[in-house]
Amino acid sequence: MYRLLSVEESVATRNLELENLDTATIDLCFDDSAVTSFKNFDFMQINEVYDCKIFLFGGQDDSGEKFQYINDVSIGRTVLSEVANEKGDVYYINKISASKSISKQKKLSYKYSRKDLIQVNAIIHPDFE
Repeated sequence: MYRLLSVEESVATRNLELENLDTATIDLCFDDSAVTSFKNFDFMQINEVYDCKIFLFGGQDDSGEKFQYINDVSIGRTVLSEVANEKGDVYYINKISASKSISKQKKLSYKYSRKDLIQVNAIIHPDFE
């Protein structure tokens, strides 16, 4: 669960500052859901708590942060890989191909440039529906 701490509005997008209530991690997440749909995350209010899923925009890279592979999950129509960092923060990345043969025991290095909000409660980002 995450608490919304602040919202930084742009013309069509927003940056949301979210606090993970389990790990106390602060994530700055990009939200462009209102650009493509009226079914978006604009309902979120500061200091309220939400069940959020955060996508790491990037790719596997030896210089990236270390993550533990958890499993593959479907969010809307998209299959993603669920991963966790050492602190226990759970994120979602593009599905790891079978050729990479990642197991639950192996760590992977993932370098990301942005964190995208892809689901809040039952609302899924339009790009993933």
